[in-house]
Amino acid sequence: MFCVAPPELETKMNITKGGLVLFSANSNSSCMELSKKIAERLGVEMGKVQVYQEPNRETRVQIQESVRGKDVFIIQTVSKDVNTTVMELLIMVYACKTSCAKSIIGVIPYFPYSKQCKMRKRGSIVSKLLASMMCKAGLTHLITMDLHQKEIQGFFNIPVDNLRASPFLLQYIQEEIPDYRNAVIVAKSPASAKRAQSFAERLRLGIAVIHGEAQDAESDLVDGRHSPPMVRNVAAIHPSLEIPMLIPKEKPPITVVGDVGGRIAIIVVVVTNTIPHEIQKLQCPKIKTVDISMILSEAIRRIHNGESMSYLFRNIGLDD
Repeated sequence: MFCVAPPELETKMNITKGGLVLFSANSNSSCMELSKKIAERLGVEMGKVQVYQEPNRETRVQIQESVRGKDVFIIQTVSKDVNTTVMELLIMVYACKTSCAKSIIGVIPYFPYSKQCKMRKRGSIVSKLLASMMCKAGLTHLITMDLHQKEIQGFFNIPVDNLRASPFLLQYIQEEIPDYRNAVIVAKSPASAKRAQSFAERLRLGIAVIHGEAQDAESDLVDGRHSPPMVRNVAAIHPSLEIPMLIPKEKPPITVVGDVGGRIAIIVVVVTNTIPHEIQKLQCPKIKTVDISMILSEAIRRIHNGESMSYLFRNIGLDD
């Protein structure tokens, strides 16, 4: 079972050595709110920085206090305008580097472009590109949370701490859902079955998996958008060489694999305050927000004080 930080952790939060500067980017109001909560837990003031857009949409950053010889932590959450978010972070990092900061640690709970971490046809591995850009800009350490693929850590040549929000989500389920023992954890797709299984095992609950996708009334396979039609043509390769063609995948209609009858189905209604979702909460009142500023502030404190991070990874398995 995941364990949440003990009460004594709260009393240690504001015990930080001197030389720490905490900056917040300007991506959205959620970033400012999260940054203020982290600063309050650490017992420090927010660093003074001005981030704004020029009329031609260029990003300009002005550091308004000395960072020379200090540990600088830059908090950035991802807004809907992802590219502006990325440029804000890169320019802030480079500004601190050129101002002779001792170390520059990025606190990026949701790592942008993390889903583009595999080569697909003639595409590119954009998350590798972004990792290289961050390191080149001057980032010396990265704190993130629940990477889309843990292997993304290998794209960096700097230390990466991939924290988990699972303990806070599990605690919410146990404390806020009265009859949670009569629930079942539902994976929205087979790809998320491992994560759902991890939750189910810790809560001692069953699991169900949603498989397939909604079927349209009319198929788009016959309207010309997939032209030219797939034909078996091996003569273009070599008359004597015949390569078997891989049958294309086709998802069946949506089906639920597992017993959910008469039970509470827990899918996705609980999210963390690492990304803005105010509009979604207005559209769906079932969405609940869990504050994870505690674990981020403790990670910042430990890195700044040179302490071990192993406490934050207790009982973390390979599938978590």
